[in-house]
Amino acid sequence: MGKIFIVCPACRQQLSFNEVPGYQNMVIECPKCHFKANASVYQSGSQARGVQGFDDMPTQLVMPPATGKDIGQIRVKSTNEIQFLKPGRNIIGRRAQTGTADIKISTDMYMSRQHVLIDVVKKGTGYEHHLVEINSKNIVKLNGSPIHRGDILILNFGDTMTLGTTDIILESCDDEATRIV
Repeated sequence: MGKIFIVCPACRQQLSFNEVPGYQNMVIECPKCHFKANASVYQSGSQARGVQGFDDMPTQLVMPPATGKDIGQIRVKSTNEIQFLKPGRNIIGRRAQTGTADIKISTDMYMSRQHVLIDVVKKGTGYEHHLVEINSKNIVKLNGSPIHRGDILILNFGDTMTLGTTDIILESCDDEATRIV
């Protein structure tokens, strides 16, 4: 098997990793900016080889935590970028140098740096996902309907949240079909 050369679409860092079977459908994490998406979202080709800034820093092929399949993940609809949720508070916002969100998903200027909170709460039968409006400067929509300031809503897998102009979908980590571009 050969070496795969890619360019991170978020930070433009040139990366490489050893080819493994099925890598096209695996989630890759950039070690520089921690952008996560399917391998097919990354630009590939030999143009990354020898480009200024290229290094042989290995890229991580990311799989969801084995112990938390029902914790869930979010997927950016336009890019298929996947971010795994963790138990507790997950603040989602715009990717910015001054951003302090736990999960930074887009450079959408209509998205706040801290736009919304998904609180993953352990219940007796699994996890419950609470969408919490945290008084961001921009509106949040759930399945196309705006939510009100201070609302706390229970999410279901398959729900679509619109942050600025970016749609994200809450998914189960074992929903393999949604990962394929």
